[in-house]
Amino acid sequence: MDAEHTLYRMRYARDDPGDDRIATFDIETTATDPTDGELVSVGVGVHDRAEPLTEATYETFHREDGEASLVDRAMTRLAAADADALVTYNGIEFDLPFVEGRLDRLGADVDLPAVASQPGHLDLFLDRKRRADEAGEKWPSLEACLESYGHAPPQTVWRGAPLTNGRFGEELGPAYLRTLGTETGARFRASLAEVVDHYLIGDLEATLALYYADLGESVEGAYLGTERRFD
Repeated sequence: MDAEHTLYRMRYARDDPGDDRIATFDIETTATDPTDGELVSVGVGVHDRAEPLTEATYETFHREDGEASLVDRAMTRLAAADADALVTYNGIEFDLPFVEGRLDRLGADVDLPAVASQPGHLDLFLDRKRRADEAGEKWPSLEACLESYGHAPPQTVWRGAPLTNGRFGEELGPAYLRTLGTETGARFRASLAEVVDHYLIGDLEATLALYYADLGESVEGAYLGTERRFD
């Protein structure tokens, strides 16, 4: 293990992890700024460390009506997980501020679970961002971090090309939102939700896998290294 990976292992290791329950969450949006974009979907993953990662559970929540309702459903699930720690990749500087920014603009009030606050919230991106800034390098993606440990990230291929955050915000997210409020769009919405599910769950499992890799633990997931294609 190289020096950088050793640093993360030392930073994130605990004296006795035991049977801790680890949660993760991720959001999908149409833009990176809550003044311009909207929430489309939120995913929540939960894993008991005594079990293989393949036993982790993932739930996705999609826009059905308003964004506040979406956040409430997802945060209720996250709170019900009763996790000992929350692990994210850029959750502290992006996901949570985006959620809170959208709620502010909507004038809505949704309680976030206590685990979302530090020190219960471990953001795997922050140290990596700091090190990249100090070295004058590009911020590392979640996929690149996984690959540095020898893990192949999950891949969602939609309409002939890999789905990325950029394509989600510009194409898939807006396409999904256009189906809301229309009876004729229900079938199309269901097919788009399948694409979002695979993409979102892939990110949730990738985040958990990166956390365990940082701890020096070898894991196998249900989504790691898989590819699924959608028309």
